[in-house]
Amino acid sequence: MPRSIREIAIILLFIAGGLVILFSTGTKPGDSAAARALYTVIRPIQHAVYGIHHRIGGIWNSYFDLVGVREENRSLQEEIRKLRRQRSVLLFKERENRRLRKLLDLKRQHEFPSIAARVIGEDAVGWYRTLFIDRGSSDGVLTEMPVTVAEGVVGRVTRNSQDMSQVTLLTDPGLTVGCRIARTRDRGVLSGSLESGCVLRYIRLESDVRPGDEVVTSGMDGIFPRGLPVGRIESVTKGEQGLFLEARVTPAVNFSDIEEVLVVLGRRGGFDVRPGLEDRP
Repeated sequence: MPRSIREIAIILLFIAGGLVILFSTGTKPGDSAAARALYTVIRPIQHAVYGIHHRIGGIWNSYFDLVGVREENRSLQEEIRKLRRQRSVLLFKERENRRLRKLLDLKRQHEFPSIAARVIGEDAVGWYRTLFIDRGSSDGVLTEMPVTVAEGVVGRVTRNSQDMSQVTLLTDPGLTVGCRIARTRDRGVLSGSLESGCVLRYIRLESDVRPGDEVVTSGMDGIFPRGLPVGRIESVTKGEQGLFLEARVTPAVNFSDIEEVLVVLGRRGGFDVRPGLEDRP
């Protein structure tokens, strides 16, 4: 046995023997000189053992406290995530309700029948800018019908099937709309631009048109009802031939935010006003 271990064993045996002698005697601990001497030897060891026990007990209790705090924190984090999900759902429904209320108000303002539709896709590749909606010929939606939102004109239906339609946007270069400048009453023809926004052409040279003027539909193209918001004048220049003014127009509608639209149930040269058509589900 190594010397160090042997020495420790002897000390422990000495202490154990002293404890046996101390507690086997009939005298009270501390009454004899031997007991006092033994207490003097044992006291430091007792204090050390007590200190270690106290620290171990504190660490053990701290461990359980930490485990409890961790579990509580995990539970609180899960509750926070749940509340955030609920908040997102409520915000989504609130925004949807707000949009639908706007469409309902717009529907009431239209003098012609209309039907609401949901946007189910988009295609902005190349020159053509289109949306796809979940209404088709079975709902009374036909080609050339105007499409709007509360903010203004979106475009018109250019293709359709029984349950789906393609809407060409106002910003498409192939789409033209008869328009009027609200303040000056000057007319022009608006079409999409390859750059951005739209261009209003064929404005008379003498017009007092200026940036900020509102542009609305004129109703002269036989497709769009008159007075629908289109956008605002951004800048004014002379046309290439110098015979007319041209104005760059910022659309009233943010096309990237569209989720629901209103289709005006009209036909080229007039409007379809068959009773009950607008009430189809």
